[in-house]
Amino acid sequence: MRPARLERTDRPRKPGRRRLLAVAVPVGMTVVLTRLFAAPTDPPPTLSDAVAVLERERSAAEQYAVVLATVGRKDIDRYVRGIQFYADAKAEFDGLIAALRFDLIEGNNPAKSQRFSTALQGAAKKRIAFTDFVSDEVVGKVEGARPGLLDVVKVVPDLVKAITDAGLAIWDSFRKASKERRDAILAEIDRLRWRSFADLAPKAGN
Repeated sequence: MRPARLERTDRPRKPGRRRLLAVAVPVGMTVVLTRLFAAPTDPPPTLSDAVAVLERERSAAEQYAVVLATVGRKDIDRYVRGIQFYADAKAEFDGLIAALRFDLIEGNNPAKSQRFSTALQGAAKKRIAFTDFVSDEVVGKVEGARPGLLDVVKVVPDLVKAITDAGLAIWDSFRKASKERRDAILAEIDRLRWRSFADLAPKAGN
């Protein structure tokens, strides 16, 4: 009588179907749940949204300039400094508009344009320097009732990101547009240039 054959127990076993299903199902459920509960992404800004970003910058800067012309002239030294802050910021933003216009016409992506990036950094720093000056050194020194100021972005990186996103949206719309529509976009961008302080001061009752 032959001895019974002993099966080797050190041979690796293939995972059974049930075990594979037990692993696969939780993984599949995890992927589905992740997709269901993932935070929704914001849609890309439209052309009107992008232009509105630059329009808000222009409107806010001009409103701060009017406040400067209204309540800042009591201290002539501070008043002159404020005018210079505005002139510097306006010059930088004019340069930013010119850089954006150039890149649009040349077909350059603003996010990859050194010209646009350099102009944007300067514009963001000068705009924040001007609005901070009016808020802290002019309105902040007023006794009694103080004029209201528009809320503005106060950190350079945040302002740079907002305008970069706006520039990309404008560029995307521009490169897909017809010749007539492109001319209209360029005209709209030109209207985003800030007015001079001399044009704004009379509106403050000068």
